[in-house]
Amino acid sequence: MNTARRLLVLPAAALTVALLATGCSTLNAFTGGGAAAPVRDESGAIAESNASTDVFAIRVGDCMLDSGTADTEVTETPTVPCSEAHDLEAYHAQDIDADEFPGVEAAQTEAEQVCYDAFAPFVGISYEESVLGFNYYVPTAGSWDAGDREILCLIGDPQGQVTGTLAGAAR
Repeated sequence: MNTARRLLVLPAAALTVALLATGCSTLNAFTGGGAAAPVRDESGAIAESNASTDVFAIRVGDCMLDSGTADTEVTETPTVPCSEAHDLEAYHAQDIDADEFPGVEAAQTEAEQVCYDAFAPFVGISYEESVLGFNYYVPTAGSWDAGDREILCLIGDPQGQVTGTLAGAAR
């Protein structure tokens, strides 16, 4: 089964977008098309660039290139080692604590708060003081039914690519 995460641009912040997931019953079943898990080194960091990484294989600490797929369904995203120029870095993950799918708007609202709250501890200054922005992945009804509960927060610089982690960047 081909599954997707949808990218929706929200007006709340320049870089803030929500990536919505629709899914199947296992992580491997989430893989669409030619998407695959990234090649990782012994520390778990992405070791090689991959033009089509399965979006469900992204972990905190992974770095990605902008896939240019705003407002379209996606199953994969380009990933690179964080030592290479990249657009986004996964900086926080947290599950939605609910028995039933809260709905897309409620999931997005929770993701906004979760990612906002995790921003300052990760970057070292508040969101309001920072030039950086955040994005996130949230579950949809389809992925929720398959067990997906994760909000995955992504950080980037709206001015362009960065090299290395933004942890402690204080900018």
